[in-house]
Amino acid sequence: GRNWEGFSNDPYLCGALMAPAIQGLQENVFATAKHFILNEQEHFRQDPESRGYGYNITAPLSSNVDDKTMHELYLWPFADAV
Repeated sequence: GRNWEGFSNDPYLCGALMAPAIQGLQENVFATAKHFILNEQEHFRQDPESRGYGYNITAPLSSNVDDKTMHELYLWPFADAV
C-alpha cells in the first residue's frame, strides 16, 4: 500500500497524528488527506515504468478489500484525520 507516505502503517497512530497535523496546517493553508483509502497501486501506474511489460496503464485498477479490513486499516485513520 501507500501508508508509508503517511505517519505510520499503524492505523491508530496514523489517525492520531494526522488529525493534529491537518489542524496545524489549516492556518491559511489547504490540507488534504489523500492516499488513505485503498490507494494500493504503486508499480506500473505510470507510463515509463509500464513500457516493455505489456501493462495497459489506461485500464482501471481495482483494490478489493473486505469490510473489516476497510474499517480497521483504512477508514479509521481517515476518519480521525477529518
